[in-house]
Amino acid sequence: MKFVLLASLFAAVALESVSGQSPTTNNGEPTYVPQNNFPWKNKYPTPLSVPQIKPEWAKLVNNASVPQAPISTKGPDGALLPPPPGSKDTYCHWSFYQCLKPTDIATCQKGNWAVTYDDGPSPFSTKLYDYLKQNNIKATFFVIGGQVIQYPDLLKRLHDDGHEIGIHTWSHQLLTSQTNEQIIAELKWTELAIKEVIGLSPRFMRPPFGDMDDRVREVVKQLGFIPVIWNYDSFDWKIASGTIDAATVENTIKGWAGNASTATIGGISLEHDVSESGVDIAIKALPVLKGAYNMTLTSQCGNISHQAVYKENMEQENVAPSGGQVNGAGDALAYMKTSLTFGSIALLVTLLV
Repeated sequence: MKFVLLASLFAAVALESVSGQSPTTNNGEPTYVPQNNFPWKNKYPTPLSVPQIKPEWAKLVNNASVPQAPISTKGPDGALLPPPPGSKDTYCHWSFYQCLKPTDIATCQKGNWAVTYDDGPSPFSTKLYDYLKQNNIKATFFVIGGQVIQYPDLLKRLHDDGHEIGIHTWSHQLLTSQTNEQIIAELKWTELAIKEVIGLSPRFMRPPFGDMDDRVREVVKQLGFIPVIWNYDSFDWKIASGTIDAATVENTIKGWAGNASTATIGGISLEHDVSESGVDIAIKALPVLKGAYNMTLTSQCGNISHQAVYKENMEQENVAPSGGQVNGAGDALAYMKTSLTFGSIALLVTLLV
C-alpha cells in the first residue's frame, strides 16, 4: 500500500519527546506566563506541552454531528499504526489513503505556486523573512502555538510583512489520535496566542503530518478553520535524521521547476523554518520556483481573498474554497517505521527551544 508522506517528522518527534501535561491550577487553567517582553493578557500551556481544553471551548463543537471515526492508535515509536491490509477508507483518512475532500486546500491553479513553511517561528526564521521581504515574495506560515508565545515579535513581523498565518496546533500532535476535546484545545490555544499578537484569528490550519479524517475535519469546520495540506513535499525534514542531504532536497525542488511546462496543476510546497538547514534550503529554492511559476499565496490557491484568511475579515471573502488532489507527495511508509536516534532528538529539541 502506498502512503502519503507525513510532514515534519523530525520536528514532531522532537516536540513529542518533551511534551506532557501543562502545569495547571485545580480548575485546569494553565499557569505559564511567557518569558518575554510582550504584554500577554493570558496565561498559556507551557511550550511543547499537550494543552487542556477550556470548558467554554467544548461548547463550540456539537459532538453529535461529528463523524464517529475511531481514534487512531499510535505505536511505541509514536507513529500511527497502519490499518490492517484490505481495510476500507470509511472516513477519508489522508495519512493512509491520500483522501481529500473539496474543502481541503491541497493544490494550486495551473501555473501558480504557493510556498508554505511549518513549525515556526524560530530564531532561524529571520533570515528567511529578510529574503522574502527583499524579493517581494509572500508566503504562508503555519505556526505552532508553543513557538508563538516564545517568539511573538517574529509572528508580528510575519503579519506586518504581509504573509499569511495559519495554525499548526499547539504541540504538533497527530490529530486523528486525539479526542475531539484535545483537538479543540490544540487549535484554540494557538488561535488565542496568535490573536493576542496580531489581533486576528487565522482560518487556515494545517494538521501535523497532514493527519486528518472526517472526524477531524468536522471539528475543524465547526471551529471555523479550513484545512490546508500540500502536493509537493521538499523532504527537508529528513536532513536532521541524516536520511538525505541538502543537495538532494535542492535537486528535488529543481525537479518541480523543471516540470512546470507540463504540469496540469500548480503547487503548494511544504518546507520548514525551524532549523538553519531548512531556512538555507528555502532561500535557495525560492528563485528556482519563481523562475518557473507565478508565486502566489495559499488564499489564491483556495479561491479565498487574501484579507479573508482571518475570521474577522470573512465578509471580504468572495468565493468558497475548493481543494485538489494530492500529486507527487511521495510515500509515507518510511514515516510509519522511522525512529530518530536520541542524539537527533536532542539536537532537534535544541533547535526548537
